[in-house]
Amino acid sequence: MNNELYKEEKFVFMTLDPIHIGTGGTNLGIVDNTIVREAGSNIPIIPGTSLSGAAKMFAAMLMGDLDAAGNKKPKSTENPVSHTFGYINGNGSEQSSKAGVVSFSDARIVLFPVYSSEGTIWVTTKAMLNEIGIDVKKLDLVEEKAYHLGGAGENGKIKIGWLYIDVENLAVEKPKLDGLAGKSEWQLIEQKIYMVSDKLFTQIVNDNLETRTSVAINSETGAAEDQALFTYEAIPRATWLISKVIQDDFRSNGFETAKNCQVNDRVKDWKSPMDVVKAGFKVIEYLGIGGMTTRGFGRMKIISGGEN
Repeated sequence: MNNELYKEEKFVFMTLDPIHIGTGGTNLGIVDNTIVREAGSNIPIIPGTSLSGAAKMFAAMLMGDLDAAGNKKPKSTENPVSHTFGYINGNGSEQSSKAGVVSFSDARIVLFPVYSSEGTIWVTTKAMLNEIGIDVKKLDLVEEKAYHLGGAGENGKIKIGWLYIDVENLAVEKPKLDGLAGKSEWQLIEQKIYMVSDKLFTQIVNDNLETRTSVAINSETGAAEDQALFTYEAIPRATWLISKVIQDDFRSNGFETAKNCQVNDRVKDWKSPMDVVKAGFKVIEYLGIGGMTTRGFGRMKIISGGEN
């Protein structure tokens, strides 16, 4: 189903910097500040709430009314951002609210970069390849093997992190997702993709996350705080992720009414709530998402999904 009221779009992102979406607390372990993980697989994700919050903030910035991204009353509640994401204004008896018309899935890792004996490669799974339109025909997959998607060369072995495993070559069709195969970023990595089992994928990802050490700074002296060393982890740069955004514009002509109230040239091309989301996503390439953005973290780029 795909009409004016209901639309689903897949967005593929590539991280330009490490991404840190923290759990909101500290742990007693190797890493003090850990990142959010999916409960069933233990693989790091970017929560849909983080994507929604960043897209809303940046879209409001483009529109020229930052109050539309927060709890303050915007200049007018009839605007594209408030219509798209919803709003809650005021409190008590004076509180007013309206539900948004878009929903976000978590961004899940599709291709994960890791150093190997062949240089940097990207590992993935059969299920995640299906997400980007690559159908792996081979059914008798061996859990202890890696499968090179280049389809050329002799079978052999490869060292991936601490693993030293057999490699089998597979020839697969080009991805069918929104012209992904024609993107320069894809062309750079398409011969460096290896498929592994779900079990190995989880281990490889968690063993090769970016881990850094920092120290808290005393705001009065500008020097390092004594005994304030801490470590934190992040999804590394050049990781590919996928998220689904669903537009369910149940208020029908509401967006046109909201759009007509705007005179900002930067939003004149917004024709639907999905356009508002895309505009917000594109700013993440410059201003980032999550924590540690002042330390060079957070930027990621739309590879597929923002063309239309």
